[in-house]
Amino acid sequence: MSNKLAVVTGANKGLGFALVKGLCSKYDGTVYLTSRDDKRGKAACEELKKLGLNAEYHQLDIAKHESVKRFCDFLKHKQKKIDILVNNAGILFLKDAPEPKWYQAEETIFVNFSALVNFTEAILPFVSDHGKIVNISSSSGHLSRIPSEELRNKFKSVELNLDDLKNLMVDYVKAAKEGKEKEKGWGDSAYVVSKVGVNAYTFMLHKKLSKRGISVNCVHPGYVMSDMTRGGGSITPEQGAVHALRLALQPEGGGLYVWHDGTPVPWDGPDPRSYIDGKL
Repeated sequence: MSNKLAVVTGANKGLGFALVKGLCSKYDGTVYLTSRDDKRGKAACEELKKLGLNAEYHQLDIAKHESVKRFCDFLKHKQKKIDILVNNAGILFLKDAPEPKWYQAEETIFVNFSALVNFTEAILPFVSDHGKIVNISSSSGHLSRIPSEELRNKFKSVELNLDDLKNLMVDYVKAAKEGKEKEKGWGDSAYVVSKVGVNAYTFMLHKKLSKRGISVNCVHPGYVMSDMTRGGGSITPEQGAVHALRLALQPEGGGLYVWHDGTPVPWDGPDPRSYIDGKL
């Protein structure tokens, strides 16, 4: 039995579930479906069994230190190494969300950026050499979505380190709490800032891990129909999973930002959206 592991976060439904399903079909190794909710995660694994596919389950809430530690302890005890990690877990407040903007900013950055970074850093000792890490991003993660040129220059600086990047996120949340996020050049979307942060981390992490042969990429899967978008979207989760699966199984390089049509796009180039419609 193969000792190789693939792990997908936030995988009990939607895109995450489609990613697990695709890996179960194509990957020569054990696939772990992880989710915050035990019951939903185990039910998702049962759904896969009905399709003739087998996934293992482990509870994982990347936003909770205790849950991340339990997962790391599990890997250590089992002497397992991760060959593929897909960071899919995330949140989105829709435009009509009733929560205050400052709260939306704080939570979105915490879950989509800080928790992803903290989990990934904790799990790195368990990622095998020549492994693959795929961060699920969005068109919102393109650097052009940050209005301020000064801020964009900070994000793309070759001197930017992880502490600097974390501080940029702190600066954004502080501005949002003061109601000055637009005035200070961040724009009006916490989701945009969180995904720009994820992309910046992706390129930084690939540079750090390339000496171990580990490829780290991020992908905009397209406007996927999901609970997160209340069913809105233009493609199915299975269609959205196609290029993320390709990056997980047969990456053509590292440090890439791959668009929903499968082509790498310059992160700091012109906005690659063919039309601007307010969608993510």
